[in-house]
Amino acid sequence: MSHELKTPLTVLKGQLENMILGYGDYKNRDKYLPEALRAAEDIERLVGEIIAISKTENMNLRDSLEEVSLLSSVNETIEALSPIAAEKNIAIHQNIISDIIITVNRNLWQKALSNIIGNAVRHSPDGAEVFISMGHGVLTVENTGVFIPEGDLPQMFTPFYRADKSRSKSTGGSGLGLYIVKTILDLHGMGYTLRNTPRGVEFSVYLG
Repeated sequence: MSHELKTPLTVLKGQLENMILGYGDYKNRDKYLPEALRAAEDIERLVGEIIAISKTENMNLRDSLEEVSLLSSVNETIEALSPIAAEKNIAIHQNIISDIIITVNRNLWQKALSNIIGNAVRHSPDGAEVFISMGHGVLTVENTGVFIPEGDLPQMFTPFYRADKSRSKSTGGSGLGLYIVKTILDLHGMGYTLRNTPRGVEFSVYLG
């Protein structure tokens, strides 16, 4: 965690110092101020995720549980992610035939769904497809055109772990997305698996 915070802080500090000193191209503040702002936003987002995880890990769900339509929550998540999917020309196929009611903390459940389906969209190549289905108490999200090295699969729920070591934070995220999903699903007593399939990657949630 210390390393993950120090890196964007070091970048931000260096940019600001060079602009103050007017060093080289950093005299062009109109160019580097937006970059400094993005670095500050990265720090803000990371700190927010760390705080959210801490609150979730110590939460007592008892008083916040409510009945939620699985179909409605999935459709709400798809709608929120549709601009990103459209930008990458990714088709999301929602194949849930019959609805079920689940008892969850609504906000946490939506966060977990957003991370699961969002990962499927963000980490797939342009023109890929995402399939969301439900059967025998298992919600499945599968995305095509991408695979996770088998050796990395056991580590994917580890905080700050990124399977693609070449990915920058701008494309690979904070490395906390699946850890947040794990924390939320564990809190609800739901099982989950992540595996490669012949056409891509599949995330399954066992709703019980």
